[in-house]
Amino acid sequence: MDPTSLIVPHAAAAAHAAWVKEKKEVVVLMLLTIDLEIQRNLAHFGAYDMLQELKAMFSKQSEQELLQTVREFHACKQEEGQSVSSYVLKMKSYIDNLERLGQPVSQNLAVSLILVSLNKDYDSFVQNYNMHGMGKTVNELHAMLKLHEDTLPKKDATPALHAIRAGRV
Repeated sequence: MDPTSLIVPHAAAAAHAAWVKEKKEVVVLMLLTIDLEIQRNLAHFGAYDMLQELKAMFSKQSEQELLQTVREFHACKQEEGQSVSSYVLKMKSYIDNLERLGQPVSQNLAVSLILVSLNKDYDSFVQNYNMHGMGKTVNELHAMLKLHEDTLPKKDATPALHAIRAGRV
């Protein structure tokens, strides 16, 4: 009997055993990172089948999350008195969510969507931005808007605050 003929099957068996061990480790890791109820339903699956089952379980949920994110993103407008920073961060969260859901938004479109939904205090900023075709990223636009916000006249306080300051309350 040739000694090399025993080496190849032994090496193949060792490689297979290592693969099986790693496959079990992946399954255990996957099970440990998911909800207990889902664990119970998936405990008997291998890694590949578990992924397929998870995709089937959550694809509808992902579609619903995409629809909801698009709806909220489209309806988002800067509210009167809302700081531009909190508004842009909210818009950025929608943009990040869309990317996570496999629907990335280009920088130009993201900037445009932010600009068109700013409140009227930023009309001159938007007009200036559009005339000069600045082509900035969302982060650059955010910094520019914060600087512009500092130049805006401070809004009058609420009537109740005026009354308190005047000593009428």
